Amino acid sequence: MKVALVVEWFNRDAGGVAYHVSELANVFSKNGMDVTVITNKVERPFSNVNADILEVEGVTDPLFGTNISPAVKKKLKGFLNDNFDVVHAHHAFSRLPLATLSLAYKQNIPSVLTTHTVSFFPDYEYFWNFISYGYPRYRMVISKVNKIIAVSEAAKKFISYFTQKDAVVIPNGVSIKKFHPVDKYLAREKVGLDGDPIILYVGRLVPKKGVDVLIRSMKEVVESYPHALLVIAGSGKMMPLLKTLVRIAGLEKNVLFLGFVEENLLPYLYNSADVFALPSITAESFGIVLLEAMASGVPVISTRVGGIEEVLGGGKYGYLVEPNNSSELARGIIELLDDKNLREDIAKKGRERVEKEYSWDNVGKRVMEVYEEVEKK
Repeated sequence: MKVALVVEWFNRDAGGVAYHVSELANVFSKNGMDVTVITNKVERPFSNVNADILEVEGVTDPLFGTNISPAVKKKLKGFLNDNFDVVHAHHAFSRLPLATLSLAYKQNIPSVLTTHTVSFFPDYEYFWNFISYGYPRYRMVISKVNKIIAVSEAAKKFISYFTQKDAVVIPNGVSIKKFHPVDKYLAREKVGLDGDPIILYVGRLVPKKGVDVLIRSMKEVVESYPHALLVIAGSGKMMPLLKTLVRIAGLEKNVLFLGFVEENLLPYLYNSADVFALPSITAESFGIVLLEAMASGVPVISTRVGGIEEVLGGGKYGYLVEPNNSSELARGIIELLDDKNLREDIAKKGRERVEKEYSWDNVGKRVMEVYEEVEKK
């Protein structure tokens, strides 16, 4: 089977959607499928993707990085030309995937759309229905998709405001071989960290991730643990603001910015932590980094936002707090640091959960079953 995976952004630091596509490509290739990733120009490629990469070069929007070239459809038409058995677009709200889906319909190629999105105020049904009917061409394009996949129930609910088509929930995945428990002190040696305890954040530095809330929470954490170190791994436009916030709070000795971390060091970075924190304040459809931390045997603390509650089983597999509340977040972190048995229990249950439900082999198999379904139609 020849499959085209279409994604607007495919740089290694582009976030969860790009990572999702790279891992799917590897699973499909391992199962004998011929995989091509269609994307915009790739400036920072993944190091180990078993797929051909077709770049649709053109002018990109400076704010969102979407391809706004008027020649996009012409270039895509040349790429498709009945070369694929299935076109699988990722991200329901960006131009390149939507343009490809439209062409796939015209060329009678079966198509699948995975939606990774939950936006702000996701429960405001009437508001989003009103917005959606203001974009009839968008509704028309996704109405012609053969199958819609949502990465969480939250993402499924959000896409329902834009289409009458039902979506099947197939979650993000994680490599349980790449991310697995390693001795904490060996891991710290590998990444050069010596804080005690260590609280870790991995992800983009953008407003919705709530990293500023996590930094503010450290003011209370260091009162109980003066040598605590918050390690922030990731890049983004908020970096200067966050560094200023650290200086204002007098936390220079307790907060370390690593910037972008190479893939081969990530497993050690997770294992170096006593607690992993994802303090998202809104618009979080899933949170792949949660799976990576859980697979690494690290207890996680996160917020009741979007699909995060689903991943953490309502609090069974991780500590949940309300979003945008630095004091509650601090109390949760301190409670985890105070109770070794609680940390070990959460870590054990988290690892078991990802092995059972979120390994890429299992997730990829479910997606391949969708391909077989749309091919028969």
